[in-house]
Amino acid sequence: MTQVSAGLTRVPNLFVAQMQLNRINRGNVDLFRVEERLATGRDVNRFSDDSVRASAISALDQSIERSGQWLRNLDVAQSALDRLDVALGDAQDVTLEAKSIASEFINVTFSADDRAGAAVTVDSLIQKAFEVANRKSNVGFMFGGDAPGARPVEAMLGGYAYRGAGDGLRIDLGPGVDVPLTLGPGSPLGGTSARVAGSVELRPPVTEDTPVADLLGARGTGIDLGSFRLAIGDATTQTIDLSGVDTAGDIADAIEAAIRAVEAETEQTILGPQGVRFDARALRIDLEPDGGGGPELAFTDIAAGTAAADLGLLMDGGMVTPTEDAGADLNPRLSWLSPIETGDELPLGAIRIRHAGQTRVVDLSSARTMQDLRNAIEATDLGVRLELDSENGTINLVSDLAVARGFGLSVEEIDGNDETASRLGIRSFSGATPVDGLNDGAGVRIIDDQVDPITGEIDPERNTDFRVTLGNGVAFDVDLRPEDLGTIAGIAARINAAAADAGVLVPGDFEAGVVASGPGGLALRQDPEIGGTLTLEPLNASRALQDLGLGDAAFDAASSMMIGEDVGQVRVRNLFSDLLDLRQALSDDDVSGIGLAGESIEQRLEAVAQVRAINGGNGRRVQDAADRQEDIVFLDQATRSGLRDTNFAEAAITLSQLQTQLQASLQVTAISRQQSLLDFLG
Repeated sequence: MTQVSAGLTRVPNLFVAQMQLNRINRGNVDLFRVEERLATGRDVNRFSDDSVRASAISALDQSIERSGQWLRNLDVAQSALDRLDVALGDAQDVTLEAKSIASEFINVTFSADDRAGAAVTVDSLIQKAFEVANRKSNVGFMFGGDAPGARPVEAMLGGYAYRGAGDGLRIDLGPGVDVPLTLGPGSPLGGTSARVAGSVELRPPVTEDTPVADLLGARGTGIDLGSFRLAIGDATTQTIDLSGVDTAGDIADAIEAAIRAVEAETEQTILGPQGVRFDARALRIDLEPDGGGGPELAFTDIAAGTAAADLGLLMDGGMVTPTEDAGADLNPRLSWLSPIETGDELPLGAIRIRHAGQTRVVDLSSARTMQDLRNAIEATDLGVRLELDSENGTINLVSDLAVARGFGLSVEEIDGNDETASRLGIRSFSGATPVDGLNDGAGVRIIDDQVDPITGEIDPERNTDFRVTLGNGVAFDVDLRPEDLGTIAGIAARINAAAADAGVLVPGDFEAGVVASGPGGLALRQDPEIGGTLTLEPLNASRALQDLGLGDAAFDAASSMMIGEDVGQVRVRNLFSDLLDLRQALSDDDVSGIGLAGESIEQRLEAVAQVRAINGGNGRRVQDAADRQEDIVFLDQATRSGLRDTNFAEAAITLSQLQTQLQASLQVTAISRQQSLLDFLG
């Protein structure tokens, strides 16, 4: 306790009173802090109590709060994954039942009426799959991908269109845990877009309105919007600054303005009447010739700039003369604003689009830009959209609609329209169509590498795929080889070569090719003078004829042609398309179709099981992460408790001591205040 020094024999009463009051106040403060520790249960209630421990407690508070949020997120994720597992289980049940129906009704003992009844059951399975695909969990639609707020599957034109996108919704689940809570187009119920891939590079010209951002430049790296130097003759130079330009026309204007400035300064005529302009895909400068061969323009880049090189103006040492006034190809990127350029001067005409059992004739004669083309095609309301492939300079027709076999997307030519679809590269079955994309990606199955069981050598007769017999009885066998299966044109060439090897006059008596217009695919034509019926016969159990669309083709005597089915149709493949195939095959009493649908459904069943297993693994990862976070929270809370929480036994003892000290201080003060001078004189 504070005492008056023994050396102070005489002190003022005020000084004594202040010291006694300070002693009592300190005791009260210490007592208050102990009572606060007991009331709050914390040793550290403010940073000034213990800055070191307070810093550690603050860090632990943040860790516990962060872990708490992760635990809440993990709880949301676990619930979403559990519900997704139930949905995938229901989809698996639908697929199993469909597989059972396909396996049962492929038996030839069932009648057409029996299969029609089974088709009704499959229809109910389709509705069940539709309900599952649009089922919601606590985070939204389970199969909606990155946008679970919108219904992912819509019924349209007798098919089912998937609208989701992305790999799936993800939330912050802590370090090392990144799992999707929803499924996107890669799921068995989602499927992916199918497309008629463009086969022709559309090379748009450069116009004044072409954005500079759409120009890849002469070097293929874009246009450097810096400065470069123009020299005319030996002495006159101008610096051309391209900063701030937006379009190709702005570039031409900047170059022309620099040349006009030199003309005004030197009082000579340099530019011809056409000035600086873009012709096709290159920059051109119209120079006025004179008796000496005309002025020479030299373009050079400044320092590390590349503007002149990007514009293709560094030719022959940078010299541009009246006889050589064009820059290099500026490689404009295909965009929606690009003019339509098919490489010829023929106008666009009409095309025919078939999709989901619907047919539309699309007139493209008024289309001037790619956007016009897009608007005309998408206005058909067939569930078809146009997509640009800027890297390859092609356009693709895309379908998101799952439909039954035979109802896929196809694009045909119409007579008298200058082969518009082929010139745009979007005809679904043409000579350029890749063979591996036929039949929903199954391609064409051929017989190859068959050997004679006795000699062990390749036997040509065992490797033939089909026989063609003309109306006059002349026949030849066709052996399709792997190297022939690049494009439809390659297959047609192989058939024609087999005919020529057999002594058939090609193309006089016979020719294989693609039907010129209308529906259909591969066409076999014989000379009308031959008469009779052209027939086809598969050999060695080959499926080539069937895969080429010629398996059920009939000879048309009027045109002397046999036209195969368009097996180049494209469609989305997912559980819906498989179920629609099965329903259609059952309704049509098509045993072969039931078998094909059953094979696809079996593959889909494996895909559903695989996705469900992955989802189960994700659920286990989330549960393990939640367990780890709970352990971390427990350790953090224990550590924080050791730093922050009050030791009640120690605090109680301290409280008792401080109360005794305060009581003693009060008593001493009371006694000392009662003494006077007489007590000392005593």
